[in-house]
Amino acid sequence: MTKRPPVSIIGLGKLGACIAACFADKGFTVVGADVSARTVDLVNKGQAPVTEPGLAEMLQRAHSRLRATQDIADAVSSTEATLIVVPTPSTDEGGFTITYVLEAAKSIGRALRSKPAYHLVVLTSTVLPGSTEYGMIRVLEQESGKRCGKDFGVCYSPEFIALGQVIKDFLNPEFLLIGEYDERSGEQLAELYRGVVDNEPEVARMSLVNAELTKISVNAYVTMRISFANMVAALSEQLPGGDVDTVTSALGLDTRIGRRYLKGAVAYGGPCFPRDNQALAYLARQLGQRASLAEAVHDFNGSTNERLATRVLGMVPDGGSVAILGLSYKPDSNVIEESAGFLLA
Repeated sequence: MTKRPPVSIIGLGKLGACIAACFADKGFTVVGADVSARTVDLVNKGQAPVTEPGLAEMLQRAHSRLRATQDIADAVSSTEATLIVVPTPSTDEGGFTITYVLEAAKSIGRALRSKPAYHLVVLTSTVLPGSTEYGMIRVLEQESGKRCGKDFGVCYSPEFIALGQVIKDFLNPEFLLIGEYDERSGEQLAELYRGVVDNEPEVARMSLVNAELTKISVNAYVTMRISFANMVAALSEQLPGGDVDTVTSALGLDTRIGRRYLKGAVAYGGPCFPRDNQALAYLARQLGQRASLAEAVHDFNGSTNERLATRVLGMVPDGGSVAILGLSYKPDSNVIEESAGFLLA
């Protein structure tokens, strides 16, 4: 990549702060925006606003190329591409709310109104199909008075990362998922990514709605594999000489199956897997389709924790105590959301 366009990141949380640091570390000029004055102050001091392996060191190295602000208009006017990395909380029904996305889009749109140059806007947050085109783009056009495709570009490009290894996963993606409003937007984002990743991943370019569906489908499929392995584990425990690792290792030799995420363990948890599986079920119901598979996976995952608790309690004498080593949902992370260890405690 010969030209490194300045990039702005809206939302400097666990993912956004790492993305900003990675771009800056690769030589990009980066402006981060966040509603938190504390987060902005820490980033401007070259300090990590969140806990993530390698982030503090990277921010120190790239400090001269990264600044933060609470003013989204400043971030947009100073850059050529903007990545929106804000929360999309789950609703009680299982869907996602895009309130924070639309709030960011309003501020970006207002900044674009007075900006003559073409600008690329990329939504990275996980959303339901249709959210980018019928939610975010409409707000951008209303607030800017401009037209998507002509005056600015839009892509939907979520990350497939795990907390505790965000930087590693971002710099070495297995593939890049790019939902594009048009070819110009998609090519510009693909070129941007080529300038920051360490490997040469396959790039899956498609429509916005297909990319949105792909994101939640990937995570929902992984939860199904995890739950299947845990079901085999439950069966193995009841069979004399049964060993789930022996069984799943053999299953993984079949090229139709593979070994990844096929290991009997505790229930899956964290901020992504449980809610994305539920979101796929919610989408199915909204479209008048059966959500049986996703719902069954969700129910079985809950029973995995119950089964483990029952087994442990059966081995503890009256008045005894139990130690749980590790409350976060995975190593190198302090997140306890939907954590098996925390739920067991």
